[in-house]
Amino acid sequence: MGYIISAVIFQEDHSIWPGTHTQKGAIDSRQQSSQRISGGEHHGHYTGEAAALSGAGDMFHPKFQWLFDWTNQIPIYRQKDGISNLRKNASSFELTYRKLADGEAVLIFPEAKTILEKRMRPIQRGTAHLAFGTLPFVKEGEELLILPVAVNFTEPRLPGTDVVVKFGAPFLTEQATREDRDAIDRFTSTLSDAMSPLIIQVTEERYDHHYDVLASVYMRCVQGGRPCGSAHDDLVLLSNVVNQHDRHQALLDRVHTYFHTLKKMKIGEAVYFPHLVMANRFILAIMLILKLIWLVCGGWIWRSVRRIIFSKIKANTFKSPVTVGAAMVLYPLISLILLIICLIAGWPLWIVLAWVTVMLSGMFFRPPFDLIWKVLTLGFSVKAKLKSEISDIRNEVKALLENVK
Repeated sequence: MGYIISAVIFQEDHSIWPGTHTQKGAIDSRQQSSQRISGGEHHGHYTGEAAALSGAGDMFHPKFQWLFDWTNQIPIYRQKDGISNLRKNASSFELTYRKLADGEAVLIFPEAKTILEKRMRPIQRGTAHLAFGTLPFVKEGEELLILPVAVNFTEPRLPGTDVVVKFGAPFLTEQATREDRDAIDRFTSTLSDAMSPLIIQVTEERYDHHYDVLASVYMRCVQGGRPCGSAHDDLVLLSNVVNQHDRHQALLDRVHTYFHTLKKMKIGEAVYFPHLVMANRFILAIMLILKLIWLVCGGWIWRSVRRIIFSKIKANTFKSPVTVGAAMVLYPLISLILLIICLIAGWPLWIVLAWVTVMLSGMFFRPPFDLIWKVLTLGFSVKAKLKSEISDIRNEVKALLENVK
């Protein structure tokens, strides 16, 4: 059986990972008897190979074609990419159809344009064209399923921030052709309706930071105490609080004050790590030492590459995905070079294993080093005030969630 995984990344409109708030779409073809798709939160799976990624053609530079092939990416060109590039879509579509007919998955971004916002953009017809174009290649007895997925981030450009993945219920592709305008419109409308409730949306951009504060306090200080609750449903409730700002003005004023206090103190990133502010200085000191070890042993390479990429790429939506792609190449290469040096110099091979272990440990201490340092060195009265403000927000968030029961 085949299926399309339609993904939307909320606010941090990202590529699949990390990258990021709403993502869009993928297609897979496989035997119905062996196909398994489970909807729900934080999970959902299909039997088969890793998904191929269908992305905007303007990201695909010929010099890095080997990287795109290695990471299983397929370019889809648009009118703004020029007529010559549009002609290349024929081979991209053929490759997509073949992968789907062979039972592979293809991830598609149906909004056609990714922007750092906490709202779903109109779903375009490209996913429908690919779905209906695939049907003639699907073997008899097999079907094409569409699986909507929303990847809800808080701040995709900042490592270590929170993400909630929500899978929707899959639906079948009706039998139609790419020339059937009515079928394409029905497909696009169905896809849009299926994805919209999965995305945690803030209707007005000026209230995005209010949601960031509430969502981060919830994820870091509240969610752990609600093991039976749904993080997605809770965050939808908090987004509704922000969207109905007239009814919750007192809370949002408190959030606004807290947000601007952090900005004024030049620790704005602490919005996404309220647990750092709540932590005692002993814990912060340990985190700082471990983070320093990671930086000295090779974390500085990641930081340097990230800084260079962020300075060269203008589009915010591509910064983190490109940085992660660079790390996927850079760190294995360094590991290989270190292994060769150990073999030539006769050094013990456990050095390579130790280095890889230290680098992987960076995933467990994701807050930036300078942020940990700034929070650690805050004055006692300032830190006490911030902790009090976070506690007040946390208690109000708890009260809001309890009232829903």
